Amino acid sequence: RDEGPPREIQDVRDNSKDGEYWEALTRVIPERTLKLWDALGAALLEYHKVLTRRSELFSEAAALQRQNS
Repeated sequence: RDEGPPREIQDVRDNSKDGEYWEALTRVIPERTLKLWDALGAALLEYHKVLTRRSELFSEAAALQRQNS
């Protein structure tokens, strides 16, 4: 076995397309889907407000029923 100087192994990664890769990842979810999710989120917040108000009104009505009986 020949014990010469160790061979240098160059493991150089080609990073020329890294920018392209990361830029593409910013568009994994289509803009249309993101807008839909935003609209659904806003609608759910409004729905939550309505349900919260209904709950408050229900509690008030129950208290008034108790007072009237």
